[in-house]
Amino acid sequence: MKAPQFICIVLFLPAMCFGQNGYISHKFWQLSSLSGAVQLGGHYRYQEGTTNEIYNYQKSSRLYGGILLNANSYFYHPNLLSLDLGVEWNPELGKDLFLVVPDQAEVRTMQKVNVAATLFKQKNFTLGAFFNYNMAYTNRENLSNIKSSGTNWGGSLTFSNKILPFQASYQQGNWNETEILTGRTFVTKQTNVQSKISKSFSTHDNTELNYYHNDYMRQDATLLQIRNISDNLNLNNTIYFDNKRNYFLISTISGIDQKGDDAFRRYQVDESLCFILPENFNLTTNYNYYNYQRASQDLRQNIITGILRHKLYQSLNTGLSFEYNNIVHTFYKEQNSKAGIDILYEKKIPLKGRLSLSYAFNWQRQNRESDPVLLPILHEEHILTDGQMVLLSKAFVEPSTVVVKDVTGTIIYQLNLDYLLIPRNDFLEIQRIPGGQIPNKGKVYVDYVSMQPGSYQYDVSFNNFNASVILFNRLIEVYYRFSRQDYFNLKTTEYLTLNYFTQQVAGCRLEFNFASGGYEYETYNSTIIPYRMMRYYIVLQGNIKSKLTFSLNGNMRQYKMLNDSTNQTYLDVTGIVGYNFSPQTSINLELGYRKQVGQQMDLNLLTARAEFSTVFRQVFVKIGVELYGRDYLHERTNFIGGYVQIVRNFNWHKK
Repeated sequence: MKAPQFICIVLFLPAMCFGQNGYISHKFWQLSSLSGAVQLGGHYRYQEGTTNEIYNYQKSSRLYGGILLNANSYFYHPNLLSLDLGVEWNPELGKDLFLVVPDQAEVRTMQKVNVAATLFKQKNFTLGAFFNYNMAYTNRENLSNIKSSGTNWGGSLTFSNKILPFQASYQQGNWNETEILTGRTFVTKQTNVQSKISKSFSTHDNTELNYYHNDYMRQDATLLQIRNISDNLNLNNTIYFDNKRNYFLISTISGIDQKGDDAFRRYQVDESLCFILPENFNLTTNYNYYNYQRASQDLRQNIITGILRHKLYQSLNTGLSFEYNNIVHTFYKEQNSKAGIDILYEKKIPLKGRLSLSYAFNWQRQNRESDPVLLPILHEEHILTDGQMVLLSKAFVEPSTVVVKDVTGTIIYQLNLDYLLIPRNDFLEIQRIPGGQIPNKGKVYVDYVSMQPGSYQYDVSFNNFNASVILFNRLIEVYYRFSRQDYFNLKTTEYLTLNYFTQQVAGCRLEFNFASGGYEYETYNSTIIPYRMMRYYIVLQGNIKSKLTFSLNGNMRQYKMLNDSTNQTYLDVTGIVGYNFSPQTSINLELGYRKQVGQQMDLNLLTARAEFSTVFRQVFVKIGVELYGRDYLHERTNFIGGYVQIVRNFNWHKK
């Protein structure tokens, strides 16, 4: 069915249910509300740059129109069967002129269809179903243009009752993505089944049983197809032993059985016993059992922990902790014992200030029995953030064995397109590449093979001290942090790399009305990756007489790597200025700049946009100009464009 025909059905079929003399109380199909927008616009763009030492330019002019409709209706009665329909259709007509490729004229469309139905709405037994289709052009961090299309459909069931409440849902989706510049294509298919049963046997407990079935398939560009099918079962239970709920047990039992390219089984038991004691004491004890089975290796782990905390008045908080960890692995046995103490003191001081002091000490003994072996490391979790250094946990990694995946295990990220590996002494640093598939602050799982040492034993101590002084209601803040890690009682073999380090951070922060900013200096003397770092940041934001609003954020980190005398710089600046001529008319200016300098990561990215908007008799008008400049690893792109958009919104509700 073509989009115009579908739109006509959405608009006019519900209207057939109206009588000539007004609304009838019960209709075969009753339209409740109808909203949407009609738009018309156009843009002109000029882009030039150099890719793979080939110069290219593009001129593009486009005229587009579109319609957005959202309709809510029901059959016979609102609580019998309700239906929500959303349709968006935006055809574009344009012409592109290229220097390298032939001239071409084309028609591109952006389409979206959303359908949701609910049977027996606001009843104890409810059924739901939905279907979504979307085709769009998007941009990833102003670095990668993406064409994507996909469908997503499924249903849900809810049975609310006092005996055994039950929920279940089914969802299936297919997505296709293409990176226009690189030509990489991605196909993803996912099926997900979820169910949940809740039960309380008394006022002192709550039990929940969850089942998940996930089927993920991913095909990335020229890589092999990856598919994993997993079944997950979780039992969560909370039991309170007294009416005030001061003593309670939290229990979690879970199991995962995954088949496919990343096959494994995992069983886990987590039991926490909590006591809220007199005299401001709190005691928490925990037992965790972990069993992880793969074709090449098994792991069984038992962990026992305890934390006793006390609060004296409002200023002094103290804590004592211990942990015992026993690991039995196919290739080694390991025992860890850990104990620690922490103290936090906070106090109001003169000059409208506050003093904060904290200290923590931890001692740990690690004992490992094994032979030197090439050990496969699986599913090592990391979060990749721009401007922060992340090392793989083990030393002596073979770079060719590194595989970086998303949390589902189906997306395999590609070296030098999505991430970088940088040698740091005996370790590897991993960095995401801006514009790749890994988002900033994104979680990844890393598999690799490393040479592991034989049997060893050592004790390690960790000291951490923090001090800060705030004066004049946060006008001034001065802070200092000190950390040291040291090893002793060593019984070690080769291939064991220990991170002796001393870290000091000193900084000052100022805040006054609309402005705040600061400076921070860090020294990190480490046996693995020593560096010096300076950070500057500023934030300006506010408004003047509700007419002028502004926001400016700037942040710069400069690293001096001491081992190889290299430098890394990260600079981000964003600014927004808006002026309201009237409640209906305004102008907005946006500016963004990012600069990265370092090994395999040089980037200059500038974006700017100015937009004028107004409303005249319920007609919205936007006129804008966009600028864009990118120089990434010696590939240069410059862009300038302008656009006009006219939108007429409408909204109708049944009285």
